[in-house]
Amino acid sequence: MRIFQKIWAPMVFQLLLASAAVAGWDFSSHLIPLADIQSGGPPRDGIPALTEPGYVAAGQADFMRGDDQVIGVDLNGVARAYPTKILSWHELVNDRFGGLPVLVSW
Repeated sequence: MRIFQKIWAPMVFQLLLASAAVAGWDFSSHLIPLADIQSGGPPRDGIPALTEPGYVAAGQADFMRGDDQVIGVDLNGVARAYPTKILSWHELVNDRFGGLPVLVSW
């Protein structure tokens, strides 16, 4: 870990700054020293979206509890529920309602 902190972390930080500059981010009024800012999440594309999700009938969803939250979509006569405990791992679902492509985001 110390090798990462001494060698790789500064290089990663400089790469992040360069990417941010290209994106047009303005760091001129920061309150935290830039050297103290560290990456805190997965890398780009590090959270895989769900594509072609499978479904079960509500009565067969034995992995669900009665108080589990879902995001519900009712579109073109098709109703689906996306459990937030699954969305928390994937964040995006690429789905189709008939021929209509739909992106569900959490």
